[in-house]
Amino acid sequence: MIEFKRIVRFAELLNPSKGFELERQVVEHRFDPLTGDATIVTSGRFDYARRLFQADREELRKIVELTRPGCPFCPENVAKVTPRFPEGFLEDGRPRIGEATAFPGLFAHMDFNAIIVLSEAHFLELNELAPRRILDAFILGSRILGRLLEVHPEMRFGAFIGNYLPPSGSSIIHPHIHVLASERPFELSRKLMDASRRFNEECGENFWERLLEVERSKGERYLWEIKGTEWIVPFAPSKTFEVWGLSKDKSSILSLGKGGLEGFAEGLGRILGFYASEGLSCFNFALYSGPMDGEPLDYFRVGLRIVARFGYRQPFTNDVWGLQALLQEGEAYEAPEVLAERLRSFVEAKDRT
Repeated sequence: MIEFKRIVRFAELLNPSKGFELERQVVEHRFDPLTGDATIVTSGRFDYARRLFQADREELRKIVELTRPGCPFCPENVAKVTPRFPEGFLEDGRPRIGEATAFPGLFAHMDFNAIIVLSEAHFLELNELAPRRILDAFILGSRILGRLLEVHPEMRFGAFIGNYLPPSGSSIIHPHIHVLASERPFELSRKLMDASRRFNEECGENFWERLLEVERSKGERYLWEIKGTEWIVPFAPSKTFEVWGLSKDKSSILSLGKGGLEGFAEGLGRILGFYASEGLSCFNFALYSGPMDGEPLDYFRVGLRIVARFGYRQPFTNDVWGLQALLQEGEAYEAPEVLAERLRSFVEAKDRT
């Protein structure tokens, strides 16, 4: 059984902006229905925090111009300064699909780390990243992971990671994603696989199928179905503007095929279009997977998670503070149900134009 557990509390203060009248602010504790991970939804802070997610366009223009000369990912430099895959790994040391160009990471973050540059352009607006460019990168990344598994069968777990602009942790402005692989599951994948297996053993059903069924029937947080993927705003988000995409029936990135990858790329396109309409500039996403070899896991599903980060603007404030970094509590400034309604309205209005 899936439980959407929440506890509502109130923080009290004498507010100086209201003549020191007593104010009670809602603090809602929510718990992930699979893992039990706790998060805090403080909707009263959204209007205050919203500006921190929005970019200062002049500051953004400055950093783009400052970093363009000598950028290692720009087309005049990429063949000179980026690594190549070893001979025999692929037919080309830097394989391409469309504008997407792949090569090994110069400084590895994992057992295997490739970079895929999305475009020859040094900077793209959020609504220019997907679906076409992201799809080319996903297809190229899947090809690389498939070849890696042939050469190194122990590299059973893969993921795609997107970090856009410095507040998201990206050290290079030029649009790119990471392709990571390891012989052990990434911590998110491990936690979700373990919890999914326990749910299946205890309840006799697939958690993800049941979750989507419940979310579709409730309608509060359900968004859309796109080419074998379904999209929701999570009940207990770890960050503001968080959205999930879930494969309906696949447990491995390599089993998605072009159609499944299109579903994730097109879903990302909708989310990033919405982010752009909100004036956002920075985000992280992760497309995570179960084991890429052997039989599929009947209790697990490939998933994508995307969150917005504070925007590129002065003063440069990080949205991850001690509550998340050390106390390991999630925090979101907008109720998931409100975000879902705004996302649906954005896409419906766009479809009408």
